[in-house]
Parts: sequence; C-alpha cells; structure tokens
Amino acid sequence: MRTVEYTIGNNESRLIGYIHDDLSSYCDTYRKRPAVIICPGGGYVHLSPREADPVAFQFLSAGYQVFILYYSIGEAIRKVSPESEAAAAIKLVRENSEDLDVEENMIAIAGFSAGGHLALSIACHWRLYGEESKPDAAVLSYPVVTMGEYAHAGSREALTDNDEKLISYYSLETQVSDDTPPCFIWHTAEDMSVPVMNSILLSSALSAVSVPFELHIFQNGAHGLSIARKETGMVEKRAEEWVQLSISWLSSLFGFSF
Repeated sequence: MRTVEYTIGNNESRLIGYIHDDLSSYCDTYRKRPAVIICPGGGYVHLSPREADPVAFQFLSAGYQVFILYYSIGEAIRKVSPESEAAAAIKLVRENSEDLDVEENMIAIAGFSAGGHLALSIACHWRLYGEESKPDAAVLSYPVVTMGEYAHAGSREALTDNDEKLISYYSLETQVSDDTPPCFIWHTAEDMSVPVMNSILLSSALSAVSVPFELHIFQNGAHGLSIARKETGMVEKRAEEWVQLSISWLSSLFGFSF
C-alpha cells in the first residue's frame, strides 16, 4: 500500500489517500479499482478521527482505493465552502485516476453526520462544478440533511451563520433531483443529535424523483457510531452491519467484487 496527500483549495485542506499496491502483473487481481472519498463528521466545527481512518480501513480491506477529505470547518468556511472542496477532491481523483489506479466512473463519496451533509451536498449540487465533480454514488451515515424543523442546530449555525439563503440552499431534501447519484443511507431510530427524520426526508425526496437508494434504520444506537465497534468506542452489534451492507451495495452498483 502507498499513501498520497494533496492540498485542496485556498484553505489548503488535506486529501489523504490509501492506494493498493498494483499486483496485477503478478496475479489475477485488479489494477484500477473503485474509490471512496470519506468526509468525517463533527458539526462543521471539528473533524472526528473516529470517522476517518477506522472507516477508511474497512473500505480498503474490501478492495477499494480510499481517500479522507479533511475539509474546512469553523471560521474557515467563511472563506471557502466545504462543498467546493468536496467537488475539487472528486475532480482531482478522477483527473489522476491513472496514477491512483482508480476507475474514473466508480467514485463514491461517503460522509458521517455533518460529513454526510457535505457528501450529499455535492451529490445534489455537482452541476455547479461540472461533470468531473459528480460522485457516482453516496454513502450517508446518520447524515444531517435538513436545515429546517429537524435540523442539527450546530451544523446549521456553523455552515450558514443563519443566513436564510444558505439555509435554503443547504436544506438538501429540497435540492435532490433526478441527477442526484444513487445513495446508501443508514441511521438509528434512537439518534438524539441528528433526528432520524433527516434520513426519512431524504429517502422520500429520492423516491419522488426515482433516484435509486437503500435505507437502513437500526432500532438502537446513539449518534456518532462510526463503525459501531470497540475500536471506535461505541459498540452496537446490529448497527455495525452497515459496513458490510454498504460495501455489498457499492459492489453491486459498480459490478466490483474483491
């Protein structure tokens, strides 16, 4: 395995990649593989390490090339939007697909909580940045979706500074269109920080425009489960199934098995 690092945008946000060694000349295996770009959560004020490397290694072990986007947070958002950094990250991976051994039409973006909002934001708004910034799929873990009644107030304030135009723009259940890529969504019914209605509203919006999606709502589990194992400090045996469910979903979508 090799690692790569890029800087994104004027805030010099980091994109870290974990790339499989190319063994295709030695055995019957892949050279180019699908990619997953991970956006950790943290309410747009910090970035959770629990939702970075531990998640990356799950997708890496399933054969994917994996990247983690450490996007702008806090006051830095006022200078550069995280959405533009997500767009730039997808474009960078796609433009460097030969060097990174990535299938350029198999690039998923994955996000957790506020990072899920960011992943969905570029999935909804990619047309503003061009075709090269379009994700081919989105994996959304207990995502912030709405800026309305069921909003996560901290994410709304950090991202929009309570500007009404931005609140409307980032209420993503209203931004879904038939150009939004397929989505895998999971949440827990017990989530008290980002209400499960966020994922229900999103699923309803996707269904209304016939965008393929898969939704899993687990009965138990607090917010911020990450991979839901002892490694990340919160164990929830049923909810940890989301990892293999999402990998299976992506593999079916991309026609990739490892």
